[in-house]
Amino acid sequence: MLRVVLIVMMVVSSGCAFNDPNLDDYYKQQAAAQSDKQQLNLKLRQHFEASENYYKAGDFVKAEAECLAMLELKPEEEVVLYRMGTIKFRLGQFDEAAAYFERTILRNPKNGKAQYNLASIRLMQADNHFKYYAAMAGKDADLSKVSKLMAAIDKFNRKQDLTSQSESLDKLAGALKK
Repeated sequence: MLRVVLIVMMVVSSGCAFNDPNLDDYYKQQAAAQSDKQQLNLKLRQHFEASENYYKAGDFVKAEAECLAMLELKPEEEVVLYRMGTIKFRLGQFDEAAAYFERTILRNPKNGKAQYNLASIRLMQADNHFKYYAAMAGKDADLSKVSKLMAAIDKFNRKQDLTSQSESLDKLAGALKK
C-alpha cells in the first residue's frame, strides 16, 4: 500500500497532464493546423469560383490558370482534374484533355463523365487513325471492316454535332444517363 502511495506521489510531483507544456504545444499545433486548413479551403474556393466564372464566360485560358493554381494547392483534386480535362478539350488540346480525364479516373474510377469524355476523345483519335490507315493501305487491302467502323464513328460524331456547340461535355455526359 505504501508503494502505491509513493508511486502516485512521484507521478503527481513530476507533473500532471493538465499542466504539461507538451500538451499545450499539442493544442497550439492543432489550432494552427486547423487555421491552415481553413486558409487552404478559402483559397481553393476562391480559385474554383473564379475558374467556373471564366469557364462559363468562355475564357478557357483564364479558367485554366485558376485550375492550375488550385492544383498547386491540392494536386489530385478530382473536380479540378475533371475541369482541366474539359478546358483542354475546349482548347482543342485533346491529348492533354485525355491525360486529365485519365487522372480523374485514377482518383475515382466511377466518375462516369470522365469515362465518357475519355472514350469520346479516344474514339475521335481512332477515327483519325482509321482514316490514315485507309489512305495508306494497299490496293488489295480489304477495307470493309474499317469502313464499317468509320461509318459507326461518323454516325456517333454526327449525333454529337447536332447538339449546340455551347453545350459542355458535362451536359453531353448527363444526357447519356437519361
